[in-house]
Amino acid sequence: MKKRVSITLGTIIILLFVASLLIQNPEQRTMRYYNNHRLQLINDIENYFDQGEPLPSYSGITINEWNGEHPIVEYIVISKGIVTASSYYGFFYSKDDVPVSFQNSRYGVVKTSHTEWEWNGEGDNQGIVRKLESHWYYFEASL
Repeated sequence: MKKRVSITLGTIIILLFVASLLIQNPEQRTMRYYNNHRLQLINDIENYFDQGEPLPSYSGITINEWNGEHPIVEYIVISKGIVTASSYYGFFYSKDDVPVSFQNSRYGVVKTSHTEWEWNGEGDNQGIVRKLESHWYYFEASL
């Protein structure tokens, strides 16, 4: 009887752990990805801008380069929804260390705190940008 109770409790604990990983919010998942790959990302960006090497691909991550007044390399970690109602979560490297709106669009950002900005586009397009460290920013965008 004690063995069956132990097995049942162990199974419940494992299921709760797996469920907690699956239901983490997009920001937590994005930040976990960034923190787990930070050193490789920094190395890749240095090689890209300094030596002209191509950016490597990462499984499940969309990488885009957006030119403009302040060029960025964007990493989309999570995308949800359909085209007319989508949300995107990720981070970007800003070569000039300047925060920009999603995909380096023409919409300016407005500072809301020491490390956070927001932007508003046409219709209900909007988002936030948060500084992680020098040149690196977290973003959320709703389109």
